[in-house]
Amino acid sequence: MTYRYGRDWHPVLRKPIQEISEAPARKRFADGPSLSVSRVTDPSGGVVPDYTLKINPEGMYVGTVFYDSFGSQVKHYHFYEQADRPGELFLSGVTVHVYPDDQTTWLSLRDSKAHTAFTFKPDGWARSYLAVKGEPAAKVEEFTGVDVSTHWVPMITFGDWDRFGEHREPGLPG
Repeated sequence: MTYRYGRDWHPVLRKPIQEISEAPARKRFADGPSLSVSRVTDPSGGVVPDYTLKINPEGMYVGTVFYDSFGSQVKHYHFYEQADRPGELFLSGVTVHVYPDDQTTWLSLRDSKAHTAFTFKPDGWARSYLAVKGEPAAKVEEFTGVDVSTHWVPMITFGDWDRFGEHREPGLPG
């Protein structure tokens, strides 16, 4: 595996935007500005990464983006540090995008046909938001008593990328 660093992943050019090497990435991890880390199987380029992490300085926020085989964004996780639990991050959001069945190339988020967004709070509250393109209204559901114990993870450290690149499927009641 190869890790490529930059500001973000460019889905059309299939490479990091403003790519940097590991040494400047370490400095940005500690001091800012934010950086991205993309895990790629073939470092020669022209590939879709397994995932891209978007990380704020000192890892106080980590966003994980997953792609389909065309490089379109299909899932996004949001981990935030919570004031009452220093040294840990909380998975507070999951967004999933669905694209047309006949997709043959990269599509932007606005080309998705539907998306579902889940929001979680440490107290067990959750909201599900489902929007389908062309439908007059979104479906919104709220839940309480959701088990969010698996949403807590130790703070990210430099090089600890794969732990945040794991697929996590948080459950909702009902």
